[in-house]
Amino acid sequence: MEGVLDRTYKDEEVKKYSILYVDDEEVNLRIFQRAFKRHYNVFTAESGTDAIKILESQEIDLIMTDQRMPGMTGVELLIKIVPQYPNIARMIMTGFSDEDEIIRVDQEVGLDRFLVKPWNQEDLKEEFDKALEIRNPKEEEKKPDVTPVVPKPTLDPGVKTKQELKKEIIKSVEARKNMMSTVNMDQVIEFNVSLRESLLPRQEELRLYIEDAFILYEHNRVNHNGYWFGEVGNKLLITSFNTNSGVIHALTLNTFICATLMELMYKDRIYDPREILSTLSIRIQNRFFGKKYDENICSVDIALLVYDKHDESLLFGGANHSLYSFNKSGEFKTLSGNVAPLIPGVEPDIDVIQFDTFEVSELYFIPNNVIDDSTKKSDSNSALLSTQLLLEELHKFPMIMQAKLLREYRYKSLVGVRF
Repeated sequence: MEGVLDRTYKDEEVKKYSILYVDDEEVNLRIFQRAFKRHYNVFTAESGTDAIKILESQEIDLIMTDQRMPGMTGVELLIKIVPQYPNIARMIMTGFSDEDEIIRVDQEVGLDRFLVKPWNQEDLKEEFDKALEIRNPKEEEKKPDVTPVVPKPTLDPGVKTKQELKKEIIKSVEARKNMMSTVNMDQVIEFNVSLRESLLPRQEELRLYIEDAFILYEHNRVNHNGYWFGEVGNKLLITSFNTNSGVIHALTLNTFICATLMELMYKDRIYDPREILSTLSIRIQNRFFGKKYDENICSVDIALLVYDKHDESLLFGGANHSLYSFNKSGEFKTLSGNVAPLIPGVEPDIDVIQFDTFEVSELYFIPNNVIDDSTKKSDSNSALLSTQLLLEELHKFPMIMQAKLLREYRYKSLVGVRF
């Protein structure tokens, strides 16, 4: 069911234009492709060099590039390619305030749009369509002209003047300086929530892999928990996690964890829980905290289960996150993960437990914070006992009925599967 990653849809519109997005962060490329592949022919490149190769082999109508990239910046890329492709719509995106560089590229080759991260899908599509219509007017609107026309390297001054562009840049810089205002912070949070939601696979998809299963999840901004699953060949990965941080950090980290697990599963083909957690720890550290280790940065509680359908085997590895199971005789058992959480940048000491589906009938992924919050117990042992007693009462019911009952008991993040 590897195709579930790319969820296929029936396209309602003809893909008239081709767009190239350049960014050295592969996760950003995947998110962009997922967002716009229904509307355009999407090409992606991780560097300016790769982008030039694509331009040499494909007819591209619009290029959007990140500014801060190693080797060749977005400005350098546009200055290099526009003389050769004068009709291409060009946009530059950055999370920084590179005013001088943005003005430079506009002066030398012209710029259709300057964009500031993070982007909103609907707004970005509107900007794409505007730029594409300006540079590629509809055939019926074109007037016949026998006089050869040399393509202009820049837009019609009436569309966007250099003064207007500079004002726009200054305005965006000021907006970023005021990012901590309540209104802007709410916008940032809502954007992160929507981005997280776009990467969370749905309960219906889980049932394509395991027929009797459920996902219980509160879709709100304050839920620090997350989950993800995916299948390649005979191997199914299911994971549950909680990020121990503030709201914005939790939302951002949860999104990054989902995207990284997707990449490790579908691209890198890594199926060993120990290797997955080790790679995840390094990537979180490099992406968010730099190379310097700080023991005060947020930690992650996480459980990983790899189910091999071919031989009915299961591999479990956890960091401060256990699994709860029942065997065929109805006996409850805790599969304990390591006590220490996952610390970004620190090599995790993970014990992998191997067993098979003949030893379990039901498995439950419940983070420790969910158990504590749901049972309202200050003593973690008492909270776990309360959860055990509840599961013992419910586990004989169909999974979908269990989900409804567990929701009534305020369990906000839980995945249950029956083999």
